[in-house]
Amino acid sequence: MPNIDLAQSVKAQFAKIFQASDYKLFKAIAELNLHDAAHLKSADMLTKPPLSPRLARNCRKRLLIGVGVELLVKAVYLKNGFCINIPTRTSNDPRFPFRHTQTTGMTLKNDKTRSLDELIQHLSKIITLQNRDATLNGLTIAQVFRNKEGHGITQKHHFVRSNYRDIENSLIALYRDAFGERLSVRFSMEPREQALWRVSPC
Repeated sequence: MPNIDLAQSVKAQFAKIFQASDYKLFKAIAELNLHDAAHLKSADMLTKPPLSPRLARNCRKRLLIGVGVELLVKAVYLKNGFCINIPTRTSNDPRFPFRHTQTTGMTLKNDKTRSLDELIQHLSKIITLQNRDATLNGLTIAQVFRNKEGHGITQKHHFVRSNYRDIENSLIALYRDAFGERLSVRFSMEPREQALWRVSPC
């Protein structure tokens, strides 16, 4: 039987009502994950048979992409003054997404934030997306990567090159629309494909 008290005590180590100023930390850690996802090589994997270095690398890349995207999307919400913590439900709570300035008198859960799915669905309500469909499609693929690699591993995976290009294009658009920055990115997946992660001012 799960030890609920233990789980709650560990959650308490990380409990926080996130504020707009936290976006820089979210973005910085997101970028570390995404940079590593772009550059990770099979040679970096310390594996033993029957686990192949290539399989291990690909699983790690997709997991890093998914986690990086989640933190980056949360950074966008925080930067724009929106609350990512979930409130204790009352009939007077505003509909999500709502700003920190709307949380007066509201009780927020300090150990639970909005799901990535919900954040993606409402993203176009908090910033103007120049290419909404392309941006959201790439983020959705990254979300599936995170869920897939976080919950199960398959020995074989049908590689769809366009999935990675869609995520790259989505991130490029998000950096432009949300941060006013120019992103150059390539998640190296195939032989001789050059990895790239560079952020610069527009």
